Amino acid sequence: MATSFNLPALILFAAFLTSMQAQNAAFPLESVSLEGTSLPKESVLEISGLQIGSPVDKAAIEAGCSRLNDSGLFESISYRYAQGPNKGYALTLSLSDQPSLVDAAFDLPGIDENEIRKWLTLRYPHFARKVPANGAAQAFLAKTVEQHLGDKLDGQHIVARLETDLARRRTVISFQPEVLPRVAAMNFTGQSEMTSAELAAILQKIVGDQGYTDRQFSQAVELNLRRAYEEHGMYRVKFSSITARKVPPYSVEVTTAIEEGPKYALGDVQLVGDKLPVDAMLKAAKFKKGSTANWTEIQASIWELERPLKRTGYMDAQARPERILHDGEHVLDLRISFQTGPLYHFGSARFIGLTPALEERARKLWTLQPGDPFDYGYANDFVRTFLNQTDPRQFKKFAVSMDKGAGDHVMNFTVTFEPR
Repeated sequence: MATSFNLPALILFAAFLTSMQAQNAAFPLESVSLEGTSLPKESVLEISGLQIGSPVDKAAIEAGCSRLNDSGLFESISYRYAQGPNKGYALTLSLSDQPSLVDAAFDLPGIDENEIRKWLTLRYPHFARKVPANGAAQAFLAKTVEQHLGDKLDGQHIVARLETDLARRRTVISFQPEVLPRVAAMNFTGQSEMTSAELAAILQKIVGDQGYTDRQFSQAVELNLRRAYEEHGMYRVKFSSITARKVPPYSVEVTTAIEEGPKYALGDVQLVGDKLPVDAMLKAAKFKKGSTANWTEIQASIWELERPLKRTGYMDAQARPERILHDGEHVLDLRISFQTGPLYHFGSARFIGLTPALEERARKLWTLQPGDPFDYGYANDFVRTFLNQTDPRQFKKFAVSMDKGAGDHVMNFTVTFEPR
């Protein structure tokens, strides 16, 4: 006899073995074979509620398949059965696993995530790090883990929540308590460059009143405290451990152990690329060589470093800095390569708000010619020169805009003057 379960609705098809009485009669379940699934047989039987050796009939088999369907772990379910050697049921389950999986995290404060993953690996090998992308399966796994942990959850239920992991640019299903604990206090050990109060204030802006999980707090520490230390030139800082102590009823006190490491000074800055206006770029960047290598200041200098290159027509140019740490000398060298992108050219200029005489004067001053490399800052420089040669009091304000011209990578300028 064969039956299929096609999702989302269950449609049962059955053929008689010999008679209606025969298919409704209870006989021992002699064997179960699986097709098409990666789950262990023991796990499938546990979900279905079917037991080898126990009496079953057609209704019991279908009830077991319904439980498998309700778990959400399978895209489709079908079964067939025949008479076994001992005149019981020999059941074959054809199960199609869910094809779409998403990353999973187990954010249960005070409970080792690795232990949960090990336990899941034994029962549901493919779901220790990824879970099906459907709510039924996620709810089933949440309840399964909840039953396994029992009293360790302090009476809370586990729920599955969709999150965006910005650090890794991915979507994560987080299994966590219904009510996440709040951070009651933040402590730090090993710090001397900054006080505990300063470090806590940095994190408080990020953590705020949101619920605590080890993963999110660790990300906040790594992204924000590391940046703060790199502003002090401390690039070898380590956050060696983060521990959370429960504070009843639903709060935690978090302690972060810090190994600060030495301070680094900014050393050599090397620009890598063809036909770069190196002198103009370095002049604009104003790197503070020999001073504390404050990474926030260095990033601002790199931003300024790009401007002269972009003004040569490479508007999409991007710097790619490589940090080279010399641990013996405590010096940070920079090797900055450039992805220039396409060369843009100037198309035309349009003036709005000028009298014919002033527009004629403006066009005589305008030296950028069609086909020249496009200098995105030229129009602003031009306006300053133009206003120095005319009476600026006749204008309320001016505005410069750019728009795409005719042809590939051609840009136009529009300069608008608002008369008084």
